[in-house]
Amino acid sequence: MKIKYFEYIVMYLSVFLVCVLIGIAGRLILIEKGADAYTANVFFWISIGFGILLFAILSLFLNELVVRLLKFLFKNKATESATDQISEEGNLKLTDEKRDVVVEPEFVKENIPDINIKNIRKQQQNLIINQKQNKIETVTRYVHEQFALYTSDEDLMQLCNNVTIYVEQLDFENLKPIIVKDLSTLDLYHFGWNIWNYFKVSKQDKVAEFLKITFSESLKDVEVNSIKTHLKDDDQKGIIKINDDLSCF
Repeated sequence: MKIKYFEYIVMYLSVFLVCVLIGIAGRLILIEKGADAYTANVFFWISIGFGILLFAILSLFLNELVVRLLKFLFKNKATESATDQISEEGNLKLTDEKRDVVVEPEFVKENIPDINIKNIRKQQQNLIINQKQNKIETVTRYVHEQFALYTSDEDLMQLCNNVTIYVEQLDFENLKPIIVKDLSTLDLYHFGWNIWNYFKVSKQDKVAEFLKITFSESLKDVEVNSIKTHLKDDDQKGIIKINDDLSCF
């Protein structure tokens, strides 16, 4: 604000000095022409007052005129800039659209296979089913090798069915007990742990319950919790030993 006042003072002071110089010059001219001192002094002050008045009038009218002229010029310039910007953005957009069109060459479409999600899902499901079936076949061979000498053919087949029920997590009401001979409870525990470890389809409580129902005659005096805690006892003792990988059968 102080700077603005200072500018006004400098501007009006400069005008006043110019008017004084004009008045002095006019006064000297009048004196040379033979006018008296009073007339020269009157002309001097009139020149100063007229000069200041003229500057004030010009400032009022010309300032408003200049402001309007500048607004008009800047408005036109801003309009032209906005028009140029819109035009430039339009050109850029057209360029981007053309670029997008160019980015999709025909060879890309030709090389991208038509992916059928349903087919992929079906293939994955079939793969899982096949893997599970292969595991069941492996365990069936394992059951035959481990129990062929210790149970009847009918019970051997039933044992395979019981294992399938366990693996498929079906209702244990469909399990039927079988009778084995010459096998200790330790052998049956090891068999249960091997089955559980190979498939891992449930917790050990479930496989303990499976053993309790399947070998009910041999494990009639053993509780399910006890079976669970002894599944891996003395892993290398007995006829059926702990085997971490049944895929070799």
